[in-house]
Amino acid sequence: MRLAATAALVALIGFQAPAWGQTGPTRQLPAEPPLASVISHFFPGYVVMALGDLAPEIGALTVSDPVYDTPDRSPLSVRADYDGNGYPDYALLIRKAAGPEADEIFVILMGHGNGRYSKAIESFFGGLASDIYLGYMPPGTVLPAPEEAGGNAPALTLENPAVTLNILGQLSDVFVWDSLSARFRNTPAP
Repeated sequence: MRLAATAALVALIGFQAPAWGQTGPTRQLPAEPPLASVISHFFPGYVVMALGDLAPEIGALTVSDPVYDTPDRSPLSVRADYDGNGYPDYALLIRKAAGPEADEIFVILMGHGNGRYSKAIESFFGGLASDIYLGYMPPGTVLPAPEEAGGNAPALTLENPAVTLNILGQLSDVFVWDSLSARFRNTPAP
């Protein structure tokens, strides 16, 4: 009787264990929440700006720019892994969904996996955002040392992607993740 019970237990364990050379059952990760729900969590009453919210000149500047040749990048939303943790982050231009006041915000939301995000940057523009749009700099891009450093600082080679704020075709600011301080650094445009 004891032998039969042991054999049954071994058989049960054998059916539960993966075969040699195979991995165990795959763990289903939670689905990524829709971007609209992520925004409304942090900024109730706000939505991603629409291309029609931008100045008409911006459409002409960005329509043929290869930076936007991927679904993860537009002049209003740039999805990339800015901090190199393996989870995508969002840089966004958002606006109040309704109301007479123009209230636009530049935000960066950091991804932590399993649909979790945190705010890294939040900058209000008021009614000026129609002239502002986002850009993208890939890893490996070399940014010259700022002029304020008097030529003493070395150039910066991006380890991770960076997001840029552009004003009517002119690069204004580059937001670079600084892994030493674990925060974004705003680098003036080269």
